[in-house]
Amino acid sequence: MKKQVISLRQAISTLAMFITGSSVILGGATGAGQDSWISLLFSMALVIPTVLVYARIMKLFPEKSIYEIIEILFGRFVGKIIIILLTWYALHLAALVFRNFSEFIEIVSMPETPQLPIMLVLLLVTVYLAKSGIQTIGKWAIIVLFILLTVLFLTVFLLLNQMDFTNILPIMNHSTKTILAGSYRLFSFPFAETVLFLSLADSIKKEDSPYKVYVYGVSLGAIILLLVILRNIEALGPALYESSQFPSYTAARIINVGDFLARVEGTISMNFILTGITKITICLLAASKGLCSLFQIKDYKKVVFPVGLTAMALASIIYKSAIQMLNFIKIYEIYAILFQIVIPVLIWVGAEIKTRDEKKGKEESTFQ
Repeated sequence: MKKQVISLRQAISTLAMFITGSSVILGGATGAGQDSWISLLFSMALVIPTVLVYARIMKLFPEKSIYEIIEILFGRFVGKIIIILLTWYALHLAALVFRNFSEFIEIVSMPETPQLPIMLVLLLVTVYLAKSGIQTIGKWAIIVLFILLTVLFLTVFLLLNQMDFTNILPIMNHSTKTILAGSYRLFSFPFAETVLFLSLADSIKKEDSPYKVYVYGVSLGAIILLLVILRNIEALGPALYESSQFPSYTAARIINVGDFLARVEGTISMNFILTGITKITICLLAASKGLCSLFQIKDYKKVVFPVGLTAMALASIIYKSAIQMLNFIKIYEIYAILFQIVIPVLIWVGAEIKTRDEKKGKEESTFQ
């Protein structure tokens, strides 16, 4: 099977949409109220060095997925253990995002509809997109990015007459501890989740810089999230912003420009769902590729649907309520360290050592 590759623009767009994914419906709330935008800026101080590590791994092993790299560095036995962990993380994250969006749709649009049919529709769309290949996903991401930016600027414009720009004051009203805690929350969700993008590294052309992919993609996602946070704070105020389960949707609901735009939140909901589909698709791809690596299956498309069904089943039992879903973020911040920091750093160190040893061996053979 011929390996598909995507352009630099498609890769950056896909990464940005992965980041905005479910974080855009949760509105970037960090517990820091009107200082949430400061938490976002501080989180970038953690994010950029982290994604540079991810990009360095890609640079050292161009056109290879993270699972191929792991087997090269750690051998079959230890490598399989690490692959199992990353595959589980991809599957678990897919389930979390499935549940985020099924809860969102049920609460805001279909309160009398069970979540299972909602998740089934999401499953069919994401499995179809995953099976269509990375090139289709890249094109999809560019279209969704355009729609997202259009709707974002439209809502900002329509909310201008209802925004109170003093809602952002006083600046640094929260303690440094609270602001930094919010920074780490944004780091772990959504920015460092981009570790899963390494499973698609074999689709990035060798001549395209992985540093550009990660830095530009993460920066674009951060700018979008910053605009979302500022819009929500100024439209809702700090108290409502923090207390709302879905602050972005709540902000959209107060838009009322005559009958034509009185229900503009419906358009906002569809916009959120499009970004969520992108994130779920990448998670399913990462989990499917990990499973194929474990069982020596050549075509990941054969396992996408079973992986998706498993993620959907896990999503249906993972939480008892939307409140539990939101509270899990505190646990997730600790749980995700293994997958977002520990394992990538081990891979990076192993990759640097192997590359250095190979270079040294070539130099010695040249002199001999």
